[in-house]
Amino acid sequence: MKKELLDLMNCPKCHAELSESGDSLQCSKCGYNARMVQGIPLFTDVPATIEPWAKVERGPDKGTAWRKSNWKFLNAFISQLPADAKILDVGAGHGDFADIFDGRQYYSLDIVPYAEVDLVADLGAVNPFKDNSFDVVVLMNVLEHVYESRNLLKSISRIVKSGCSVVITVPFLLKVHQAPFDFARYTPYFLEKMAEDAGLQVESLQGYYDTQYLLNESLGNAWQYSINTQPKPQQMVAKTLVFIIQRLVNWFGKVTRKGFIAETQSQINPAPVGYLMVLRKKA
Repeated sequence: MKKELLDLMNCPKCHAELSESGDSLQCSKCGYNARMVQGIPLFTDVPATIEPWAKVERGPDKGTAWRKSNWKFLNAFISQLPADAKILDVGAGHGDFADIFDGRQYYSLDIVPYAEVDLVADLGAVNPFKDNSFDVVVLMNVLEHVYESRNLLKSISRIVKSGCSVVITVPFLLKVHQAPFDFARYTPYFLEKMAEDAGLQVESLQGYYDTQYLLNESLGNAWQYSINTQPKPQQMVAKTLVFIIQRLVNWFGKVTRKGFIAETQSQINPAPVGYLMVLRKKA
């Protein structure tokens, strides 16, 4: 494992120093032990019901419109950071956004020991990091998969330096994904309250708005769930209508505003695909 990462950690029970010993991290004071799998320390057990996800190639021009907006948002934020900023990517998975952090002091965490992560921990239950360790903690499409999300954010607040940031993206009008670990959709009011309870101030709260994307999502749902159960003649009519509507939606997209990121307060009737937030730890 990365030595500089070990320097940021301590025993989650007694807060004494941890040391690497064979295939584990150990605390000489209280005897706490975290086993290591292929060089990755595991501070919490991998949920028995979770199935690891296959790696998908990601990038600024790959994936859904929501994913592309996430990339643009995160890249703009990270590019403004000092070169020596310490960054923790929580729920990093296979490193969907890792290219953005290339050349930086970047550490990745997940609850599954993917080859791309530096350590495994459910920070809402066990947090092995020292207070005020990171300049930025990133949670990209993570909060909806965490049942005790408020506990997680409070735990993260402890390890962020005073005056530094937590960057979050979280979907709103998006279908259930990564079932059964998809627990919530948040309003901006809940997000603001959760941040306040964790001792974090909302520096910016934006939404990604994309009418064409939402229309296409609805058409996809219609095709998948509303057609094949019908009698054959109705299926033919329905599929023809979807085909026609799809073409109309594409034309609609050419004459209307493309997907955009904007402050939630600027939208009279907000219906975002998801939210993009920057929180700052109070000094």
